[in-house]
Amino acid sequence: MTGAPPGGHAWDRFQAVWHLVAVAAPAITGALVWTDDSLTTRARLLASLLLCLFLLWYWQVGAPAVGRPGERRGTVQLAGALVLFAGIVMVTMVGAVLVSVLFLHLFLLLGRWRDRLVVLGIVAALLVAAMFVHFGLSAGTVAAILPTVVVPVLSAGLIGAYISALIAQSRARSTLIAELIETRAALARERHAAGMTAERERLSAEIHDTLAQGFTSILMLTQSARLALRRDAAPVPDQLDLIERTARENLAEARSLVAALSPPDLSAHSLAEALARLAERHTRDTGTPVDVEVDEPSGGGAPERDAVFLRAAQEALANVRRHAGASAVRIALTPGALTVTDDGQGFEPGRGPGGYGLSGLRNRVIALGGTCTVVSAPGAGTTVRVELPVVELPLPQDSR
Repeated sequence: MTGAPPGGHAWDRFQAVWHLVAVAAPAITGALVWTDDSLTTRARLLASLLLCLFLLWYWQVGAPAVGRPGERRGTVQLAGALVLFAGIVMVTMVGAVLVSVLFLHLFLLLGRWRDRLVVLGIVAALLVAAMFVHFGLSAGTVAAILPTVVVPVLSAGLIGAYISALIAQSRARSTLIAELIETRAALARERHAAGMTAERERLSAEIHDTLAQGFTSILMLTQSARLALRRDAAPVPDQLDLIERTARENLAEARSLVAALSPPDLSAHSLAEALARLAERHTRDTGTPVDVEVDEPSGGGAPERDAVFLRAAQEALANVRRHAGASAVRIALTPGALTVTDDGQGFEPGRGPGGYGLSGLRNRVIALGGTCTVVSAPGAGTTVRVELPVVELPLPQDSR
């Protein structure tokens, strides 16, 4: 959608000036007519009548068409004005003052240069004919045609061409500005939609990596407790404690997710400590030992990177719990990389429908410019490796 720029086109704001010129020129001509002693009363009355008709014709036909070049109304206005102008200049050469109005309307009402040149030629011919009528056919009259007719007409054409080019350029720019504004609005809408989609994907990944896995743990512990109750086994209170603890941790994750904060384990602990707590919970819930090796400077890295590494470890351990049947798991954290290895039954990567967890993890990693690889084979265990660019944090400056 295109249109005029805010505030309208610049030439539209000068319509009051165009109307003033259209009224002032006939008024000045009328004053000159009544002060010209060479005219008879009859000539003055006839000229005044024609000037009144000239004004009336403008207000009825021309004024509504000003600023709308190319409309049929503008052509009709100029045709009638030329007829009245011809009558006035044949009565008195003072009527040549009206040329200023005709030249102005020539460019305000006509859109094609072919029509403008025709009108310029008609105005020049009428002025030449009027000079011969009033001053006779003589060498002096012919000599006066150059400064009084030819030069003004050519000047009007050149000035009009320059102004028309400026107007055309202004219109093109206003159209371009309107298109750019619309394009910017469309891009803003697209960015908003893309942001909403990315946020939904992020929340889906967060829910999968936290709440869904927590509920899975609760479900498995509940099933184990039910079997123990049927056998009247003693460990039921311990399993209920595990269920309660897992539910509390899940609740903390939910609150953190709602508040759009980092994982709870990272809010008060380093990444190494968070991995150790995660390994401890996995061993507690499944009985599978998890060894954590950290070869990274204390203090860790950026919060976004630490969160991705922690989520990667959570996803890998969740898959070990559900599918691997492993007897041991190893988590290795090195600068820029996290590796989770298990000795479970493994699988063939790329076969089967796959789960949401790994795909969501890959999206997280790619968003930070990293890579996520899964190496596995039936009976050979599985290795999940996440690599992220290492960003060196600035060292604190010496205050001395």
